[in-house]
Amino acid sequence: MTILVDGHNLIGQMTSLRLDDPDDEEKLMIRLRAYRAHTGKPIVVYFDAGMAYQAPARRSNGGISVRWAGTGRRADDLIARDVSRHPNPRELTVVTSDRALQSKVRLGGARIMDAAAFAAELNRPAGAKRKSKAHRRSVSGRHGADRDSRHLTEAEVRTWLKIMGRPHER
Repeated sequence: MTILVDGHNLIGQMTSLRLDDPDDEEKLMIRLRAYRAHTGKPIVVYFDAGMAYQAPARRSNGGISVRWAGTGRRADDLIARDVSRHPNPRELTVVTSDRALQSKVRLGGARIMDAAAFAAELNRPAGAKRKSKAHRRSVSGRHGADRDSRHLTEAEVRTWLKIMGRPHER
């Protein structure tokens, strides 16, 4: 399952990021790299070009494909085009809260995930899994039964501390 992300739309749904921050795209990429490292899911993130747009149209960043809409183009159009050209659009999940884009890609056969819901996924600590109510009930009363026993590497700790805006101390 490949995830296609409407980048600026997602930034607008995240309480910890701001669209007027000149580093908003890089801060989102830090979050997406951590998510990809944890899930292994392929991610393509699309950004609209800003007034000072100088980036190449495509690049790869930490295993994530980044696509910039050129001057006069919109990221939404690139996403819709890529969905329509995909051999099996049911393998795609488009992350956006833009209703018009949701409608286009849904008609094209892709799945939709609201950007606010995906933002919540990005804010969930590494290793924390969303469990069903039935699962939570089945493990209640067993201390530590559903506790994640995975230990974070030094690099993961630095990444999460950077995301939270805290310095790394040993």
